[in-house]
Amino acid sequence: MKLLSTAACLLLCAPAFAQDIRSYVTANTVRVATLDAASDDYADLAPVGQAIGEARVVMLGEQDHGDGTAFRAKTRLVKYLHERKGFTVLAFESDFYGLTTGWAQLAKQPDSIRHFLQQNIFNNWSRSADCRYLLQQYIPQSFQTSNPLNVSGFDSQLYLQYSNTHLKKDLDAYLTGQGIASKFPSVAAYQAFLEAVEGRIAEQGKPGSFRPSMQKALEDGLQLVSQAQLAAVDTSAWRRVVESLRSFMVPDRVAAEEARDKAMADNLTFLLTHQYKDAKIIVWAANQHIMKHTDQLPSQSKVSKGKDFDLIMRHKMGTYFVQDPQWARQTYVLGLASYQGTAGRLDTAPYTYPLQIPDKNGLETWVPASMAYAFLDFTPYNQQFNYPATPFLLKSPSHYTVPARVAPIAWNLVYDGLFFIRDMQATTKSE
Repeated sequence: MKLLSTAACLLLCAPAFAQDIRSYVTANTVRVATLDAASDDYADLAPVGQAIGEARVVMLGEQDHGDGTAFRAKTRLVKYLHERKGFTVLAFESDFYGLTTGWAQLAKQPDSIRHFLQQNIFNNWSRSADCRYLLQQYIPQSFQTSNPLNVSGFDSQLYLQYSNTHLKKDLDAYLTGQGIASKFPSVAAYQAFLEAVEGRIAEQGKPGSFRPSMQKALEDGLQLVSQAQLAAVDTSAWRRVVESLRSFMVPDRVAAEEARDKAMADNLTFLLTHQYKDAKIIVWAANQHIMKHTDQLPSQSKVSKGKDFDLIMRHKMGTYFVQDPQWARQTYVLGLASYQGTAGRLDTAPYTYPLQIPDKNGLETWVPASMAYAFLDFTPYNQQFNYPATPFLLKSPSHYTVPARVAPIAWNLVYDGLFFIRDMQATTKSE
């Protein structure tokens, strides 16, 4: 298979010859029978497995963090990948330190797993009724079998329960043990740094915990620690924790999102090369983060403002991640797409909104109307027609039709495949 880095450079090139994308979608979209996670009949997911092949990383997206139907679809895909394709780690877009270090320390008993996941995965999922089966039944029960499903995190936002409770103390022990604490100008400067770390972690749950006066102590301290780690060629998880904290304090919105996505890509690489170096990993995240080759997109267009475009589309985790040819070859990116319905996040409840109907020329309208759920693999299309870069319309990465929000692009190069849901429903809170 051609390196996907080659495909990236073709995003802006017009194809010489290519089958019409609409004809390809109509002819090659396959029906998915059910989203019932309790079902052990995976015959309808065989095309997904064939498309994934021997990939070591599968990224599962979602258009918004309140898409209940998408959560159920992803749960069934997780089960299939775990039981039929040999994936043994589920990595969430959640607290890297808490879900990685905390999980490693956890006694793997069903009740302790349930409590831990509820406290250390973002509320969008941990409090969702549509994720309850996955988090409260399937994963805990897997540890009563010979084929457990481990959980990890890769997000640089470190502020959930385990990080709140342990990160400052553990960081202090690490810095003292490595002799880095003694490199601070004074004991007082070191203590001010630790207090700033603690305040920054607590700020999300307790506004006002991080005072403006702590900013310089945090910046200077993280810079000092990072330099010491580089000099010592430190490849431990603490290197990723420090860089995650640095990305978490970037003030500008666009720059902060870019720093976060870069940190998430590096954290995922760490999981694959150190924490779970022999495992196959499922990535649970937003469409917006898993998109690849977005660094090759046009910077602006007449229908999109440059800064907004960058915030939504550019410098994404998937793009950073597949810049390494190894991961480009071993990763399958599956975006989620929907036709109609509702969405709305639990953390903004009672906010629920109706989905925009697709553009009359959008990909969603090309999927046969008889299909409630479907799968489309772009890989044969890309291989046969030399990665065609003809742009087309798709409500992605969120629930909006381009070009109203972003410029039209060749979505077949951003995602390897799409999972289609005709009727989306906003999730509800788990009781």
